[in-house]
Amino acid sequence: MESIFKEEKWVAMMKYDVVVIGSGVGGYPAAIYLARKGYRVAVIEEHLIGGECTNYGCVPSKAFYQVAEAIRTLKKIDAEIRVDWYNLYEWIRGIVEETRNGLEDLMERYGVTVIKGKALLGREKLVKVGDNRISYEKLILALGTDPRPLPNLEFDEEKILSNRGVFKLGEKPDSLLIAGGGVIGVEIANIFANLGVKVYIVEALQHILPFIDKDLALAIKQYLLKKNVTIYENIFVNKIEINKGGIKAILSNNERIEVDKVLIAIGRMPKTSGIGLKNVFVETDQHGFIKVNERYQTSNPRIYSAGDVIGQPLLAHKALLESIAVAKNIAGEEIFKLNYTLIPLTIFSGLEIASIGYTEKELKNKNIKYRRIRLPIYFLSSVKIKNGRYSFIKILLDEESSRVYGIHIVAPNASEIISAYLPLYMGKIELEEIARTPYPHLTVSESLREIAEYILGEPIHIFLKK
Repeated sequence: MESIFKEEKWVAMMKYDVVVIGSGVGGYPAAIYLARKGYRVAVIEEHLIGGECTNYGCVPSKAFYQVAEAIRTLKKIDAEIRVDWYNLYEWIRGIVEETRNGLEDLMERYGVTVIKGKALLGREKLVKVGDNRISYEKLILALGTDPRPLPNLEFDEEKILSNRGVFKLGEKPDSLLIAGGGVIGVEIANIFANLGVKVYIVEALQHILPFIDKDLALAIKQYLLKKNVTIYENIFVNKIEINKGGIKAILSNNERIEVDKVLIAIGRMPKTSGIGLKNVFVETDQHGFIKVNERYQTSNPRIYSAGDVIGQPLLAHKALLESIAVAKNIAGEEIFKLNYTLIPLTIFSGLEIASIGYTEKELKNKNIKYRRIRLPIYFLSSVKIKNGRYSFIKILLDEESSRVYGIHIVAPNASEIISAYLPLYMGKIELEEIARTPYPHLTVSESLREIAEYILGEPIHIFLKK
């Protein structure tokens, strides 16, 4: 046991059927589901209700993105644009606060007790939060993750920013260096470039977005370069020097870049230290993520876990369904395990990315024979209007059948239209049926009918030589 418990006699003062530690997307859905089933549920939150997604991730970033995209549209007609930085941040803050308050109100309506403070785990089914002692029959760990800093460089959220500080800047910077060309790095680069900030991305691996299909990464690279974003690939930040005038970044190729702010976006760390997991015999992997079985039980069968803290992919829509799966399993319902092959990756990068299933590289590594269908879709009027010049759909099919191995989209609104492609990936709709489906006009979702016609050899808007 950790030292904090050695000399304490634990007395349970508050009793619950289920205690959830963490009120983010991996925690609150389970709390609400179980409360609706009649369980007495408490949620313990150390910081802000809603966790990372509501307060520092999905909600503020997409609010910011909405404004950035409006600016991008107006720039096409040379409109005069003036953004009041204070009002912009106040609007984003208001959206976040409204979302957070809505979640808190929802839990209150369902009878979920919200307890503010840091949870410490002890034996005998007890949790300590400040002076409170809380007992449980089942425990759900939805602890989430923290941003990973560069070695020997801590976040001060003034000059050296994480995703948590970048949406709380008091004034607009003239320049921003982003260490890391993953999802957060690319999304922030797009937003700030639209707002007139000079942006640099430094990616240590071979190309930005190294975990996705290379064709998609190349399209986004071209798109960002057109927006005057400078991109360094296969290069890392070697040293950061902070002085009164600003920040000097020294790269591994010996280039020196002077900027106003630096955003560190090199990954996430599970929040599993300092909570007392050893006291309850919960095991973690070599990276600190909690190990779970197919029922999302940890090595302690009374304790479940969901969301980012159990590992990749670190996506809110994945965490939400895991949370519901945990609740169903606790309630003794039919075992519900998320089908991880059905989880789309979406990147809100102006020219958006959506991807589901295998990439070409993965299929080659597995020696799976496939055929590749790639259709540029800039001919669609909706794509032209949204300035999606590099847009395309790529579908990876079985070499001999109509089985779909992967769907990869680069297009405006890709984050929305991937939902229309899911039935195709799941094998629940045939190409012939798609070709007869009246997808609304003018929308990017029409691309689904277009590519079905193309694969069937019956395109209307694409010329095919006989």
